[in-house]
Amino acid sequence: MSKYQSFINKTIDANQEIYKLINSPLCDSYFIKTTQGAGGDFSLGIDLKAEEIFIKHLKNFGQISSEECGIYGKGESKIIIDPIDGSDNFLSKFPYFGSSVAYEVDKEVVVGVVANFANGDIFVRDENNFKVAKLDSLNFSKVIQNSFSSIGLFERAYKSNAIANKLKQHKIKYRSPGAVALSLAYASYADFVIYEGVMRDYDIKAALFLNKELNIYQDDFVTLVCKDIEKFENLKRVILGR
Repeated sequence: MSKYQSFINKTIDANQEIYKLINSPLCDSYFIKTTQGAGGDFSLGIDLKAEEIFIKHLKNFGQISSEECGIYGKGESKIIIDPIDGSDNFLSKFPYFGSSVAYEVDKEVVVGVVANFANGDIFVRDENNFKVAKLDSLNFSKVIQNSFSSIGLFERAYKSNAIANKLKQHKIKYRSPGAVALSLAYASYADFVIYEGVMRDYDIKAALFLNKELNIYQDDFVTLVCKDIEKFENLKRVILGR
């Protein structure tokens, strides 16, 4: 059992509460944009409610840094949260949105949890294991890399200046589902995950920790995660033009 099991359990409890809420009838206030959050985007009612639930469950574990409220509380440890990853998808009833939670101790991420509120997947990584389950059953199993994947995930492709054209020229297939942390959580299943642009801690802290055994390239221009080293090196050449 992980020495951070209490934190993991409380994070799962929070995700289950939000998952149950989202899958119940919701009033219009959850779909209305409110104030601008600390991450720069305008928060939906569901963002604020999910954040409230995470704070309730996790406030005793350290200082919380959330995309909506910014910094909450004090503590030596730090919890980085995106309460709803893919808010626009939620707003548009497109089934691809979730949450991202990273737990930092001594400035090192020791736990990453990413959940998909559309299908109930929850990914958890601690110092020992990387596992996945469904939020309604919690029958965890080890994450197994998918050797049959035929497409990658390219987040923020709609803003791409150069990479989209390079991928097109090389006939590289991808989808752009619109939830960065969630797409990174599925990196073991997809061919690759690419994000073009500056990444925020809310987007990457938990998900990159989930993928620490995969091949990762990151600079100020692009983030690339790929499980296969040969494909990884080829994609780097395509993207960087080397």
